[in-house]
Amino acid sequence: MGLFTRSTLDSKINGAADLGQRAVAGASDAVDSASGQLRSLLDELDSSLRDAKDLDADKLRKELQSKLKTVRSQMDGASSAVTAKLGDAAGYADEFVHDKPWHTLGAVAGLALLVGFLAGRA
Repeated sequence: MGLFTRSTLDSKINGAADLGQRAVAGASDAVDSASGQLRSLLDELDSSLRDAKDLDADKLRKELQSKLKTVRSQMDGASSAVTAKLGDAAGYADEFVHDKPWHTLGAVAGLALLVGFLAGRA
């Protein structure tokens, strides 16, 4: 009868919550890194355009294309990291639902009860 103990359910829910928090933190870090890289690129582009008087058009175009290529590859890496972390979280949730369908049903029913109670008070 250990399947339906509160501690077992709590540990599984806490494990899922921890994995979700790690996925969100990883996604947040990747977004912060990507936005920092994008800001850096924009600053470099702005600087290059200000100094364009001294550069010819071909040299400027090649420099900008090189910087854009670098940022695109970094953004692709960040996107892959976010996708992997969210995929891990989804896989864990899917495994939990298949392994413990009654626990999942109980958790969903509890959340529905809580939402219904809060909606009724408003």
